[in-house]
Amino acid sequence: MEDIKYNTLNTRIRTYEAELISRSRYERMLSANSAEEVYALLRETVYGDFINEEDRVHDFEQVLTAELKRVYENLYQLTPDRSVVDYFALRYDYQNLKVLVKAKFMKQDFSEFLVPIGTMPLNELKDLVNTRKSAHAEQPMIACIDEVFSYIENYHEIQSIDIIFDNHFWEHLWSIGKRYDDPFLQGIIQRQVDIFNISTALRSYAMKRHRGFISAVLADNGTLPAKELLEAITTSLEVFVQYLQNTPYKNLINHSYEELIEKKTLNTFDLRKDNFLMAKLKEQKIVPFGPSAMIGYLYAKEIESKNLRIILIGKINKVPEEILRSRVRDTYE
Repeated sequence: MEDIKYNTLNTRIRTYEAELISRSRYERMLSANSAEEVYALLRETVYGDFINEEDRVHDFEQVLTAELKRVYENLYQLTPDRSVVDYFALRYDYQNLKVLVKAKFMKQDFSEFLVPIGTMPLNELKDLVNTRKSAHAEQPMIACIDEVFSYIENYHEIQSIDIIFDNHFWEHLWSIGKRYDDPFLQGIIQRQVDIFNISTALRSYAMKRHRGFISAVLADNGTLPAKELLEAITTSLEVFVQYLQNTPYKNLINHSYEELIEKKTLNTFDLRKDNFLMAKLKEQKIVPFGPSAMIGYLYAKEIESKNLRIILIGKINKVPEEILRSRVRDTYE
């Protein structure tokens, strides 16, 4: 049965899509002579609601965060099911938890690195870190904090806790997908897991990581079994590339392979993976029912924030236009 409970929201989403930064505006930003000129162009968009006359271009990060925060708060109020928004917001919870744990362990104030976006308020995340208990956090998050602190208490270091956080994040994200029980959302999560694993395998190979490390960092619940990816990448890079030839990631891995062999880097992999997911979401753009419109819009908004950050930082540091242009992700048009 077609999911019609999103009909009203989907109509509103179409109006929000019209406010996304267009290709033509990106072109004007890329061609701008200075960061200040880009900032002036940003004032003419929805981001202008958060830019005061006295603000400097170096204050752009708080503007980008304020707009994303508004988007998330708005969609949480409008959505018929929080799970779809949680799917995007969860990564901010885990990012904030990493910051809070490291601040506690190192006895430093890292407040500037906290982001006011997530499935839970920051004060509740702080309570979870301080007490290891929560009446509001879901069990996967509580289990993550328990494992992180057990590791710290046993080994008295924090170098490896990112792996613990990442493992629990992917498990938690998949639990959201199962709870919502929507094939489209579950498929997007699985594609994200696949891409994370491909990226992790390639970077581990480039850094000459041992099999045990790679096994620990690969996530489950993708369409490509983690054990098969592990076996392939620990055999050889060529075997890994061949393994992926009959998957949707064929072109993604072929480009990455060339870059890794020729330049010994993976600098453009993140761009290609972002564009890969954007293309998949654009395929669903015309679907009138279900959550796909909101999923596509939220992803487009996250990519927009990333693009604006790339352009502004690039202009501030006088990065040549052609280099900036090569780093900007595809739009949702």
